[in-house]
Amino acid sequence: MNTKGILLPIVAVLICVLAACNWTVGDCYPREEWERGAGAGGPVGPPVPVITSVASGDFGDAPPSGSQYGSERKLQCNKTDDEDEEESPSDSSERPADSPESPPDPCLGVGDIAGDGATFFSCSEACSSKCPPPGMAPWVYVDFKPSEFKFVTIVEDDGEGKGGGWQEARAKLNFKRLTTPRKIESWSCPLTIQMPLRTELMGRIDPSRAASLSEEIAEDVANRMDYYLPQAAFCDRLIDEMLATFKSKYPRLGARVTK
Repeated sequence: MNTKGILLPIVAVLICVLAACNWTVGDCYPREEWERGAGAGGPVGPPVPVITSVASGDFGDAPPSGSQYGSERKLQCNKTDDEDEEESPSDSSERPADSPESPPDPCLGVGDIAGDGATFFSCSEACSSKCPPPGMAPWVYVDFKPSEFKFVTIVEDDGEGKGGGWQEARAKLNFKRLTTPRKIESWSCPLTIQMPLRTELMGRIDPSRAASLSEEIAEDVANRMDYYLPQAAFCDRLIDEMLATFKSKYPRLGARVTK
């Protein structure tokens, strides 16, 4: 047997090996056509250009581009059911869930009242299920805090006489009117409270005690205010009522309330 006779079978075997390495079993077609459930026979419809690893060019060359080659769509080659399960989330919690936001309830309730300050709550028949029980409407919620009345000394107490010294606090009290269906109006009333550092009957009045007395008076008056007044008139009335209440409850204190 000559040399050519020996080499021909070897070359034939090498060609078969190379072809097997680059052989793709089954068709390649766009992923969306696979997902439409074309079945084992491949997608239904006109043929689309196929890109396989047997294309001409050096090994590893990029496939040709352009819509005519189908490069703009992802191809699906020889995909099995097991591989499909691996790609899909195993836990339903990993899948995005629809979370439509429900529109806000137009009917405010007592539970919607929160925060510092004073809140007046009233409601209409349309929201009767959330209204306070009969006999409680309109309903007022008041929650001032001593920390809102920060007293500072403006005249030191010299320790002589029956009383002495002077202190004041500048505060801004917050108010809110809630009406159902949903309507919220908010405003603030700035005011100044002054009182002695020491009196004959009440003794020494430090900043902490002065703040507590001011909170007491402010909450008392806020519970009795007319929340349908215009805001400017409301603040003027608040100051007048706080001064009158100080004089009524603590006539010998000498407290003052001004804008």
